[in-house]
Parts: sequence; C-alpha cells; structure tokens
Amino acid sequence: MPKVVVISVAGAFRKGKSFLLNFFLEYLYNLHKSQQSDSSLEWLTDDCQLHGFHWRAGVKRDTVGIWLWGEPIMIESVTGEMFAVLLMDTQGTFDNNSTYQQCMTVFALSTIVSSVQVYNVVDNIQEDALQHLSLFVEYGRMAMEQPHNFGKPFQQLVFCVRDFKNQEEYEFGENGGTDFLENVLQTNPEQPEEIKVVRELLREYFEDIQCYLLPHPGYKVAERQSFRGHVKDLRPLFREELKKMVPNLLGPHNLKPKIVNGKTVTCRKMMQYFKEYAASFDGETLPQPQSILNANAKLICIEAAHEAKVNYCRGMDRSTYGTRMMSEKKLLEAHIKHGITALNIYDKCPKIGSNEVRRLLLEKLQEDINAELERYKRLNEAKRVTGCASAMLACGDSVFLGIGLGSAASGAIAGAVLTLQAGVVSLGIVAIPISLTTLFFIWAYVWTKPCFERITNKNKTR
Repeated sequence: MPKVVVISVAGAFRKGKSFLLNFFLEYLYNLHKSQQSDSSLEWLTDDCQLHGFHWRAGVKRDTVGIWLWGEPIMIESVTGEMFAVLLMDTQGTFDNNSTYQQCMTVFALSTIVSSVQVYNVVDNIQEDALQHLSLFVEYGRMAMEQPHNFGKPFQQLVFCVRDFKNQEEYEFGENGGTDFLENVLQTNPEQPEEIKVVRELLREYFEDIQCYLLPHPGYKVAERQSFRGHVKDLRPLFREELKKMVPNLLGPHNLKPKIVNGKTVTCRKMMQYFKEYAASFDGETLPQPQSILNANAKLICIEAAHEAKVNYCRGMDRSTYGTRMMSEKKLLEAHIKHGITALNIYDKCPKIGSNEVRRLLLEKLQEDINAELERYKRLNEAKRVTGCASAMLACGDSVFLGIGLGSAASGAIAGAVLTLQAGVVSLGIVAIPISLTTLFFIWAYVWTKPCFERITNKNKTR
C-alpha cells in the first residue's frame, strides 16, 4: 500500500480556499502525467482552465464540512517511492451559519489529519488566526509530556497570505513570507501571556512552519461573476508567484507522507484515523486537547491489538497443524502459550492518554482471542472420525498407513486375478480387495479433508 500525503487548506470563509486548491490539482495532475510519460512538466499555460473543487465569487459560503478530492493522485518522490496525494477542502470558519464550536472542530480535524495544513488568510496574519492555533499548542504540550512521545505532534503549517499589499516592505513569495512571519511571531513584554505562549511554542510542536505572500489575482478573477477559471485571465504577477509556491509545497522533492504516532500512514489506515479523530470531536463542546490525545492513544492500542491477534492466530495455526485431533488439554496449553504472547505484545505498546482507553481495548482483545479459541475447538472437533476411519487413526494416522493399505489392496487384487484365472471362484478373495480398496479411500478422505478445511478457514480469516 502506498503512503499517503494529505494536503489541507483551511481559513476564513469566502477567501478563496477552493480556488487555491484547484491550482494544486492542476499542478499534481500535470506532474503525474509528466512522470508517467517521462516528459517535461508544463502547467498553468494560457489555454488551461481550472477545474476540480467547486468555487464561486460572492459573499455566500460554498463549501460545507470537509471534502476530499475523489481520488488520490499518485506521485513518485525523488527517492522513487510512490505517494498517494489527497487534497482536502474545508468549510470556511466563522460564517453566518456555523457556531464557534463547529468552526473549531472543522479546523482542528483538518489540521490533525493533514501532513500539510495551508492556513489561508487575507492581507495579514491577524491575532485571531494565531489564537485558533492555541488548541494545538496545548495539545502539543500534553503530547510532549507523555512518558513516550513520538517527536513533534504536527508536521507542516503553511501561512498563505493572499492579496498582500506591503510589497515595499516584504517581497512576494517565500523569502518575503519568511521575514514577515518572523516579525509576526515576535514577542514583547507588553503582550498578554496567552498571546506570548502561542508565539513561543508554535515552532516547538510543528516540524516546519512556512509563509508565502501572494499578490491579488486580478480584477477579472476577484470581482467578476463571469470568471470561469481561465488561466489567461489571471494577473501575470499572481500567476508567476503561484508557479513558484505550488512546486515548493507539492514537488516530488518536498512531499512528505502523513505520520501518526511515529509511523507513516497508508491509505487503508487513513480511513480508520479519520473515523477515530471525528469521533473524538463528536459532541456539543469545543474540541479539547485531551480528546485528541485519547484518540491518538486509541489508534496506538487498536494497532497493537491487531498485531497481537494476528500473532496469536499464527501461533495457533502452527500448533494445530496436522490431520490428527488434538486432546483438549494440548489445545488449551497452546491457547495459553500464544495468548500470553499476544497480551505481552499489546502491553508493550506506548502508554499515552487515558488508561481507560487501554483497558477497553484490552478487554476487546481478550474477547477476540477467546472467540478464536472457540473457532480452533470447532476445527479440532471436525477432525474426529468414527467407524473404520477411527480405527485406522487409532493404529496411526500417517502416510505409511496409506501406503500400506494401498499395497495390501493392490496385492489382494492381483491374488484375486490369479485365482480367478486358475478357475477358483471365491467370493472371499473378491471381497478382500474390495474392502481394502474402500479402506484406502476412507484413509485418503480422512487425510485430505482437514487440510482443505484449514486452507478454507485461513482464506476466510484473511
């Protein structure tokens, strides 16, 4: 499974987040195409028209909730590794239809699940934009204080300052953005304590923080309802700055996969992470740092429990391999041995967050192991046979028994043929090879049936 890169854009409503994401889409699709055809990359040409996330001019909100682009875009990194890039569009914060709690939930969820959070602001980085990050500062402090921490809890935060007007003081692009951000994050003794804390600790909890200053996109784009996404209508300066910024964020040399609890995330695991994080914010109150921490703890425990269960099943498969029925005592001994190993695996997972989370997942693991034991009991019972086959197994269920039966049957048949040719007709002689042949087929059935059942059960388990 390829590793996943999640690019999210968040910020105030009606400030061009979906519009910006469509430039990301245009770049990524053209990059994918150039990599597949081994040709040079060309994008934002005059004949290009933007498509993708829905957007429109005006004052009414357009995006509600969180939206993911309908397919991952496969990009090969400079190391040759394939990444599945997901683009995430979010509801604009603080519109006329959403509560403060709803806005913060969307913003927090998108920041937590993304590997790159683009914070879209206009003209300046206002104080309220920084205060929205206080939740992550508090969570970062809690995460770093845990007995086992996985480094900085968040990956990349990018301030994208749109329609920037002070070009005389700070140049457009990354260089001017870096100087501008340094000025914004400066502290002084006159600032309130909560404002100073966010500024001082923001870099402690994000692996990388960047800032880009973009000019106005032009009159045709921002102030006309008739704009249909034609690149030729963009202001040339805005277009050139985009062609610098987007590759710096999404180029093959800069893409970094999503990391949760110190491990890179695949597409399959990403869906589980979405569910757990969304569930932690499913309430009537504001998202709390402890909720995020407990969601992370649950993800760690779920992964450890899965690993423990798989280890138990593999051990039991080895112990119960074979066609002969095990005694109940030996089956329980195998269960205890591999069950202890599984519980030790679970116990070694990092201990963060609430102990209640670990306890509930441990109980679930024990229930799963007991359910697996019942399944192995049924498989073992299925190996029990009656009548002639039982007698054969009592004598020794082995390949040599089959060979002996086959040889005896063949010899008896040969003897019967010679006897008949000599003119001696004996029903007893004829009955002997028939019975031996029947016993041979019974043995073959007893020998092969459990093997087929084991293979079938393994496939069902997978």
